[in-house]
Amino acid sequence: STRLIGALVMTHSDDLGLVLPPAVAPTQVVLVPISPKGAEKAPEQHAELMTFVDKAYDALKAAGVRVHVDERWNMKPGPKFYEWERKGVPLRVECGPRDVEAGTLLAARRTGGDKFALTLDDDFVATVKGELDGIQAQLLQAATERLKARTFEPASYEEMAALLEGSDGSSAPGFFLVPWHDDADAEEKVKKETKATIRCFPLDEQHRAEGQSCF
Repeated sequence: STRLIGALVMTHSDDLGLVLPPAVAPTQVVLVPISPKGAEKAPEQHAELMTFVDKAYDALKAAGVRVHVDERWNMKPGPKFYEWERKGVPLRVECGPRDVEAGTLLAARRTGGDKFALTLDDDFVATVKGELDGIQAQLLQAATERLKARTFEPASYEEMAALLEGSDGSSAPGFFLVPWHDDADAEEKVKKETKATIRCFPLDEQHRAEGQSCF
C-alpha cells in the first residue's frame, strides 16, 4: 500500500535520497562501466571493458540478483553515481579499464563506508549476495534500535499528556505503549486533548495488558 511505501521511505532514507532495503529494492545492484575514451576513440578498450562488465552482469542475473548496467555514455560517472545514490540502490559497482586489468570491480554501499574491491571470480556472486544480506541486516538493526529508543511506556494518561504538551501532532516524541480496550469515544477524547492518535495493536505485546486497566 502507499502507507507501507511511505513508511519504507521515512524509516531508512537520508538527506541524500532513498535508501532501499535489498529485499524490496527494484534494482539491487547497478553496474557503472567507465569508458574514458569511449567506443569511438578506443573501440578495443571499450569492447574489453563491456565484455568484463557483461560477465559480471550475467553471473548476477543468473543468480537472481536484480542488476542493471548504466550505459548512458553521454553522462559522466559522477552524475550517474549521484543519481543511483538518490534512487537508493543498495550496491553500486563501477568498473574502468584499470579494473579490467586487475580483474576487479569497485563497489560502494548505499549505507556508507569505504569503497571496496570485488574480484570477478567463482566467489563473485556469493560475495555480492553476502553484501546485500549485510545491508539488509544493518538497516533492520538500525530501524529496530530507533523504534526501541523512541517507544515510551508512561505509567498514566496524565504522564503521556504531559510529554505531549505543546505538540502539534507532527513533533511527538515517539510511540507510547499503553493498555487500551478500543473505545472510540475515549480515542476521540485523547486525540482532542493531546493530538495523539492510535497506530496499531502490536500482536506480540498483548499479554502485557492482562490485569491492567484501560489507559
